Amino acid sequence: MKKIIDWHRSLGEKAQKELQLTNYQLYWSGFLEGALVLWIVMKVASAVKGSAEFPF
Repeated sequence: MKKIIDWHRSLGEKAQKELQLTNYQLYWSGFLEGALVLWIVMKVASAVKGSAEFPF
């Protein structure tokens, strides 16, 4: 498990350096990505269920 955590950490650091992002920008991009994924999952779930309970 430690190898996976170390790999993920180094991958994130490389991407941050390559894209020249500050920690603050990286946190916000992660938050926005999570919000987008959640919105897509909710849209798909409401489409599969066949109801329009989710108004967005």
